[in-house]
Amino acid sequence: MLLKIRTKLKEFFWRGIHQSWGVVMMCVGVIIGMILGVIFRINYFWSPVWVVFVILLFVFMYLKPRFLTVSMCLVAGMVLAFFKVAVVLSDGGDTKLGVDEGTEGLVISARDWFSGRIESVLPERKAGLSMSYLLGMKTGIDKELSENLKAVGLAHIVVASGAHLSILVEIARKIFGKISRFSGLLFSILFILFFMCMVGWTPSILRAGMMAILTLLSWYVGRKIAPWRIILIVAAFTLMLNPLFLTNLGWLLSFASYAGIMMLGPSIIRFFYGAKKPGFIASTVLTTVAATLMTLPITLYYFGQISLISVVANILILPTLPYVMGLTFLTGIFAGVPGVSVVMGFLTERMLNFHIVVVEWFGEMEQFLIKIDRYEPRVFLLYLILLVPILWRGWRKLKSYF
Repeated sequence: MLLKIRTKLKEFFWRGIHQSWGVVMMCVGVIIGMILGVIFRINYFWSPVWVVFVILLFVFMYLKPRFLTVSMCLVAGMVLAFFKVAVVLSDGGDTKLGVDEGTEGLVISARDWFSGRIESVLPERKAGLSMSYLLGMKTGIDKELSENLKAVGLAHIVVASGAHLSILVEIARKIFGKISRFSGLLFSILFILFFMCMVGWTPSILRAGMMAILTLLSWYVGRKIAPWRIILIVAAFTLMLNPLFLTNLGWLLSFASYAGIMMLGPSIIRFFYGAKKPGFIASTVLTTVAATLMTLPITLYYFGQISLISVVANILILPTLPYVMGLTFLTGIFAGVPGVSVVMGFLTERMLNFHIVVVEWFGEMEQFLIKIDRYEPRVFLLYLILLVPILWRGWRKLKSYF
């Protein structure tokens, strides 16, 4: 039975997602269609769209068979996107996913119970920050600290996302992977789904969960999916669930951070080290820089400011984030246990003190702040500079395919 499941998964990733340009182009079509649909508020009777499609269909009839296939996939993705946008706009949709009320109530009760245990050990301000790290509960962060987090470009760390899931997956694979490869896969996915239920089906955690599960499945069958393919597939799928995710800050930051680490990061490392492998500290620093650069346009657009030394703040905070999350979880588990809860609370509080001092110190250095008008769309032109090497390599591969 397990062998049959493994074979089916391998066939799916080998012949489907892993090498299919049709899947890629359909995802590109969905994303482009969603962006155009949300901007122009396309409805069922937006006639210019259908005129363009009729013209495109006639043009595609005279193309090479291979190019015709992927072009049709692109158009199909855009059509699906336009219909979805029309449905959502007509219903006045929002960026929340529908969840059963009983399930939602159970999740909220579990979160409140766990946060109550942490608050019984840690001071209120630190308990709020620790819960925002662990479960993305931003309501516990005071206004001053929240503003400082935005100023130093660290708003993404209080959004439950891939960093949180990576820790859970690593734990599951180390513990249950010793039993079998399939056990490691199964319990990793169960941990991911449990965490997603605890956090809630927010756009950012949905993105992180889907990416983590796809990566695990490809690991299980012994294949790798290129990061840009995962980004396109997950972005298209989540937008089909709700096109208005395009306007959700958490969704945008989580994608940008992932793209920075997985796509821009390797390019920066190759630039400085060539074929050599950097050490742990150097690798952490460079990937942090990559993630910060990729989230920079979004941060500037929504908050209108960024600190020139935000990279330094990110380098100091991000490497220690998994340890704070782990200590926070253990603090909640052992709350009320004599001796153990005191030790866990002391260690967690010291780490959180360090984070708060760093954030406030860098956040108050106004001489290093760059301020622009908020919601200035021209800031996204920065992505053209950041992605030139990646787009150039992608264009060369696409040309070789055709």
